[in-house]
Amino acid sequence: MKPDHQPYPQQGQLAKTLNLTLGTLRSLLADIEFQEATVYCYVIATIQIDDRGFSQTGSGPNFQGDLITLCTCKHFMRTFLDAPAWQGKWIAGFTGVKAGAGGSAMVYMMRVAHVFESHRDLWLSKALTSAAREAKAADRHEFGDVYRPIPGPGNPFDPADYQAPVQNHVHAEGGEWHKDVDRVGCAGRRPALLVGQVGLSFLWSKPMLCYSSALHRGQKKSTLETLLKQMQDLGTS
Repeated sequence: MKPDHQPYPQQGQLAKTLNLTLGTLRSLLADIEFQEATVYCYVIATIQIDDRGFSQTGSGPNFQGDLITLCTCKHFMRTFLDAPAWQGKWIAGFTGVKAGAGGSAMVYMMRVAHVFESHRDLWLSKALTSAAREAKAADRHEFGDVYRPIPGPGNPFDPADYQAPVQNHVHAEGGEWHKDVDRVGCAGRRPALLVGQVGLSFLWSKPMLCYSSALHRGQKKSTLETLLKQMQDLGTS
């Protein structure tokens, strides 16, 4: 049977920090450098919930290969800054109210460690291990968020210079994946491809932390200090 959502990690760094309590998260991020950092918060439309917890039925964020990446979702938000300026920023993704047990529950948070302007640049970089690269490859996995370039010089923004995603990929229908490779947003910028920092990337598989008020579509810019003050612990264990 084919999976209908991304599996949560069972081992590795992301598994070690899965489902942190609010107190533990605040302790880990008590450094003033983190407190003053900018964080972009948004609702992940593809998160669903059942008696097992959250299900990520989309490709972005992708948390396979023991890394969180944001390469196929929030395209417009990822054009807010020039690509290099994303390094050191934080991204926080939340459920909608329906999936968050009545509120906007946190699904992931990461500090951006590596930024790339194209899928070719990301694929050929050292930011992804070979195992992570294959775990995120869209031509192998229906929830993959990194496109494999065809060998050769190629055009980094031409979909024809990439391997097409697997037939049942979540962005395959109607060639939607082409927009992941070739898109322009704010000020003529292309969406930056964001890779989370190892040790400062966190996942939740069930409603544990909730934003103090409902988040809506779009994005909310804040500081990490403000965000952590606005979070509530739901007391789920």
